[in-house]
Amino acid sequence: MGKTKRDHLLDTLKNLQKAEMKAFKSKLTDIRLKEGYCHIPRCDLEKAEPVELTELLISHYRVHYAVQVTTMVLEAINQRDLAERLRRATMAGQE
Repeated sequence: MGKTKRDHLLDTLKNLQKAEMKAFKSKLTDIRLKEGYCHIPRCDLEKAEPVELTELLISHYRVHYAVQVTTMVLEAINQRDLAERLRRATMAGQE
């Protein structure tokens, strides 16, 4: 069985260094979201490691939109290579 979108999302977040993860969480709290979605509370993000952050993203945005949000945030913090890898990996990914 291949990797799921959740797996690819987690792998991507694990690739962020400490400072990059801090920037990711900060940007995640103020990026423009689709109508009907709310930001993850900052207090929930503060101590979240990649596994917890993946779960927060999926529980707030569902897996498909969580991937979109993650790629938008990665691009916003100049992690375009990671964003592109995630985008390509999840094009044929499963839920």
